[in-house]
Order: sequence, then structure tokens, then C-alpha cells
Amino acid sequence: GEAEREVTLAEIESRKCECGVRQIDCDECRYELGVVKMQPSVSQALVSTAKVQQGDLTQVLRVTGEVQLDRTRVVEILPAAPGRVTSIRARLGQQVKQGDVLAVIHSSELGEAEAAYLEAWTALEIAAKEQERQVTVNAALEKLLERLARTPDASQGSAAAGDSVVPAELLGEWRSKLIGAAASLQKARSVHEREKALLPKQASSQAEYEEAQRELRTTQADYAALVEEVHLNLQLARLRADNAVRQAEAKCNAVAQRLRLFGLDAETITSVAHLKENGRFASLEVKAPRSGTVTVQDASQGRFVDATHSLFTIGDLSNLWVWCDLYERDLAALHGHLGQGKNVKANVRVLAFRETVFSGVVDLVGSAVDEHTRTVKVRVQLANAEGMLKPGMFANVEIELPTDQRAVLAPRQAILTDAGKAFAFQHWKDDLWLRRDVVVGRTQGDHVEIVRGLEPGVTIATKAVFMFKSDVLRAKMGAGCAD
Repeated sequence: GEAEREVTLAEIESRKCECGVRQIDCDECRYELGVVKMQPSVSQALVSTAKVQQGDLTQVLRVTGEVQLDRTRVVEILPAAPGRVTSIRARLGQQVKQGDVLAVIHSSELGEAEAAYLEAWTALEIAAKEQERQVTVNAALEKLLERLARTPDASQGSAAAGDSVVPAELLGEWRSKLIGAAASLQKARSVHEREKALLPKQASSQAEYEEAQRELRTTQADYAALVEEVHLNLQLARLRADNAVRQAEAKCNAVAQRLRLFGLDAETITSVAHLKENGRFASLEVKAPRSGTVTVQDASQGRFVDATHSLFTIGDLSNLWVWCDLYERDLAALHGHLGQGKNVKANVRVLAFRETVFSGVVDLVGSAVDEHTRTVKVRVQLANAEGMLKPGMFANVEIELPTDQRAVLAPRQAILTDAGKAFAFQHWKDDLWLRRDVVVGRTQGDHVEIVRGLEPGVTIATKAVFMFKSDVLRAKMGAGCAD
């Protein structure tokens, strides 16, 4: 009893057995002292150890709960437009990635939008061609004006216009007017020069000279007015062409934005414009907006669905919630820790994996107490990287609330019992292990409080401890070296 637990290691080491040798060296009776000898090769292969530590005690609240999806990581998939389901690409329980096609729907609304885009794109192409033509015409007329300004001879100006890369018919009436006006101006200049030369010789009258001079001025004014009119019309025509392109672009962009609302990307929209994939016309692809697992499927081939019908639900199972029911009497302790901003740990166990402890953190306490059960909902955030936990599983949860009390702690699996006594096996030295009777206190997760019997820092066996136990319990058989 008590005296046996108070025996020191030095006293144990000095004791001798009935045959006169140190009892710890006697293979027949060292067990009477609770000493076990084990070859290092065996202990290294079979025995696991741990250090007895001193740590903070925690108050443990034991509650039950249910594993559920993290609602912040769940998304319902609805079609962007009504239509008939023509293909199902994803199945219940399937892992999908962001952008994967889950289903295909034949939608008349999408078809109408694609047709409108095709019409707008065609109008834009026509406007762009007209703008290009107008730029070419303007450049040709400008070139003609430059030639006429440099060349008094209208015939040479006409030839210059003929040399243009722009067909004469594209220059239209302006070409004829300009060449005609240039010819009139050339004629007026010739008459004026002739009358001017004849006047000193009295071969022509003063009146005829003045008439030729007035005709030249009038013709010059008419030509200048025509050139100004041509420049103005060139600017107006260019402005009209540019404005037509901008309007066509605006309409095309507006229809393209509508297609984007159906989930079409830029490449798909471009293919609609160029008629690259006629087979896709009016085919609406329902894509996964995020990666995860298909947890709900309510889509079947041939079914007509509208834009409010949820086809799939995708959940991210890498992080889950456990909603627990906490009794009202335990609320104050938990609320105090959360109110101080402290992390509150929780250990979760489920029936399917009895030996596995899933570590989580309490992050939310409900705002109301259930009037029937007198409990409040508590949420535990839980990592599920290996996918072992499933929504709907029943869970036993231990919520750990730190206290200011210090205690000696040992792994629970290291503590054995026999005849109402608790004990552990401490590594003594070399290949010797020693049974140490202990008094245990409160349980804390995977550890137990050691009130007396073990000191912090000592090494104890945590695995294959029953080999030690079976050896030291030979004392019950009455065997010894004197028998």
C-alpha cells in the first residue's frame, strides 16, 4: 500500500532476494519489486514511450452534435435560363473542379441572344467596311485636290485621279465636279492671260480685258468654294462612318454582355460570331463555379427546368461544421473564454472512426436557447483534409476550456489497473522498467491527471504495456527464486 509506494529507487536497487543477489538482477523474483527487464531491441520494436509532463488543466464540456457542411463553402447551381436538359456530365458524390461542365441545356432564350449577337456582329462588320471605304475615298480626294492645286492643267489632274488606287466610281460626283471646276479655272486663266497680252498691242479692248478679269475672279471663287465644300463633306462622311461603327460596337457589346450573363466566355462568344460551332447553337453549359463535391443532384436528362430550379449543390468537404447542443448551465464558462478572444479547442469523435480524434475549434455560440431542450447551439470548425468525415455523422465532442490550475499529465493509454489500483511502467535505466503505482485525477482529452506517483520528465510506456503487466503480476502465482 502506502509504504510500498514510498519506497525509493535506491531502496529497490539495494534489496536482495532469498538467494543472496540483488533482487533486480534475479530473473525469478525481480517482478516482486514491480521490475521488468526487457531487451532494448524488443522495447525499441514494440514499446512506445512518452514523457510525463506538467501542463494546464482544462475544464472539459462533453456534448453531442452532428457533422454538417460548412454553409460558407456550399453553392447551389441554377441554370442561367430555362430550357430542356440534354446532357448530364456530373453525378452525385463526384469531385468537380471550378469550370467543369455539369450539365447542358437547350435554351431558346440563349438561342435568341446568340442570334441577336450574330446580327449585331454582322452590322459591326458592315459598318467597319464602310468606314474603311470612306477612309480610302477621303484619301483619294485629298490626293486629287493636292494634284489639282499643284497642276494648273486639269487634264493632268484628271490623269492623276485616274492613277489612284481607288476606282473612279468610288470618287463619285466630287471627282467630276472638281475636274470640271479645274478645267473652267484653267480656261479662265488662259483667256485672262491672252487678253492681258493683247491689250498693250491694242488687239483687244479694255472692256474685253476687264470681262476676262471678272470671269477669272468668279471662276477662282467658285473653285475655292467647291474645294471647301469637298473638305466639309469629307469630314461629315468620315464622322458618319465613325459614328456608325461606334453605334454598332455599342450594340454588339450590349448583346455580348447578355451572353456573358448566360455564362459564355470570350472564346465561346467569338465562336458564335464566326459561326465556328453551329452545333452548339442554343446549348447552355451549366458549369461549376467552384471546386468541391456534388452533394445534391436534381437534374435528369430530358427534364424541362426554369431559372429558379436548383440542378446541383456543390460543397467543399475539406472543412466542415459540427453543430453541438450545449446545456445552458455550461454556457457561462464557454462564453467567458470566447469573449476574451481565446481559442477554444474541441476534440471530435465519430462512431465510424472510434480511435481517431479530430481536432477543431469552437467559433460560434448560438443566439437563442431551445425552449424544449434548454440547450444552445455551438459550432465547431473542423478540418477534413482526408475526407473521413461525412455530413450527417453523429459526433461526440469534448470542448476544452483552459484553467489556471497546473497538473502532472500522462497519456491515458499508459495507465493500467489491477485490483482497484492504477499504475504505469516507468523506464528506470538500461533495460529495466519499474511499475509505479499512481493516483489519478481528472481526465483531459487523451491525458489523465497524475495526483501522485510520477514526476514530470520521466519516461513511461504507452504501447505494449500489457507485456509489462503480465510479467509483474506473476506475484499472484506465488512464484519465487526459493521455490
